[in-house]
Amino acid sequence: MKLESQLPRQSPWLYVVPLLNTILLLLVYFLLSSGFVVQSGITVTPPVSASRLSGYDRARLITVAPGPTSQVYLDGKRLSLDELRDALEKEGEGERRLLVYGDQKAPYERIMEVSNIGLSLGYEVALATTPQAPTVVQQ
Repeated sequence: MKLESQLPRQSPWLYVVPLLNTILLLLVYFLLSSGFVVQSGITVTPPVSASRLSGYDRARLITVAPGPTSQVYLDGKRLSLDELRDALEKEGEGERRLLVYGDQKAPYERIMEVSNIGLSLGYEVALATTPQAPTVVQQ
């Protein structure tokens, strides 16, 4: 003898709505969290350092590329040093922080020129580095 349910048949939306809700929440999470990643768009290899600095998640990014001319980029836009100074002077009040991504092979003089421009305009300047790999001590 086959048993049949006496309960009323449920609408398929009962099962689809939670699935759509979960998908939308994941979509919103990934869209919003992608803004937390600090990248300039220009590929450089920063030097290695054991120090860490926090609080520069909303800083303006200055990238100093390697090469004989060592181009300077502000938030991914290529600028000369004079244009960089003008762009930073136009910046309004608020968090005045610069994060300088200098390649290992970029001239140190160019990195210091960029840093000094920021410091002369009242910015806090930090130099980006790559975290040092942990050392394993064998006993």
